[in-house]
Amino acid sequence: MSGEREPLELCEECGSPLMDGRCGSCGAGYNGGASPVGAAPLDRRELSRVLGRNVGTRAHGSYALSIQQEEGMAPLRREIDRLAERFEAASEAKATVEKNAERLAVGIMDELGPTKAAIACVAQEFLRLGRSMADVSTHIAEVHPGIDRLKDLVVEVHQKHGSDVRVVVNGRPRPHSSHSAGLFRRLRIPLFASDCGALVELKGARLTKNGYDARMVQPHGPTQFIIKTTDNSFELFKVLEKARLAGGLGERNAGVTTALRKYSVSKLPLTVTLLRDAGLINEVGAEYMKRYARKAANGRGRSPRKLAEEALQEACERVVPKSLSDLLVAKYLLKPSAVRFLLVTGEPVDHWQG
Repeated sequence: MSGEREPLELCEECGSPLMDGRCGSCGAGYNGGASPVGAAPLDRRELSRVLGRNVGTRAHGSYALSIQQEEGMAPLRREIDRLAERFEAASEAKATVEKNAERLAVGIMDELGPTKAAIACVAQEFLRLGRSMADVSTHIAEVHPGIDRLKDLVVEVHQKHGSDVRVVVNGRPRPHSSHSAGLFRRLRIPLFASDCGALVELKGARLTKNGYDARMVQPHGPTQFIIKTTDNSFELFKVLEKARLAGGLGERNAGVTTALRKYSVSKLPLTVTLLRDAGLINEVGAEYMKRYARKAANGRGRSPRKLAEEALQEACERVVPKSLSDLLVAKYLLKPSAVRFLLVTGEPVDHWQG
């Protein structure tokens, strides 16, 4: 009805009322339905235009939620929440870390998987807040103990006849491996950075004389010893390095950031329409950013625009199935030679000028 008031629009992320399309709580990152993981879903007017009928607030909310909860995002978000919760920080700081980590992780999730992507991005955000590598590693290890892993501790023991050897660290059984070493047995015990100062008890065996590294073991009788290691684990370093090589962690130089803004996918309206219709706008955008960052690291004299064109073409070919591309080309009565994996080939030339 002409006299009916327009329903109040709410932020898709936190539910706060929107003022001029902007959320006062979430800020510019959620303006007009945008999200920290890439391009926004269609707004209510755009969705109504595509469907050819009026779309209500509830229907649009369901559509937007389905876009934001696309396959693969739910495990990533759960992992980020679990990791951030382990840190002692204000709730506002944790919320900011989670948002920033999610935005960074999207671009590397396909290559690293949701778990390692979440670990790398949460770690990076807390490192930016001034936390030490050791502190970040220790908190993440509460969820993923392997992050705290050090070189195995090897000790030589004399096994009691007819007894099984068991290793107990701070009262908890610790799995280990062993093999024969002449008259004795050699135990290989998994060691973690958090084990420094831990009490180790041997059941069914006792230490041999000089059968251990005195720099790491302080004996307390024949069947007990204290772990003295002060080594740092390099597992988190390895994950962070993999994330950097995948183009993540937001460490692009200013030139790359400027180029990605200048040669944005959002400036290609026909391509964006096709990708949105296919539900692949976020995936293509993330893949494009990752590929451009890699190319820019060694451009071999090519212009930023040329690199952007190549990166977008490769991203579309990598993400968009050809069968789906052919279907949408037929749906919109487009010329097949003018569309390549939903990329309208003339658009970058026309819209990325200057």
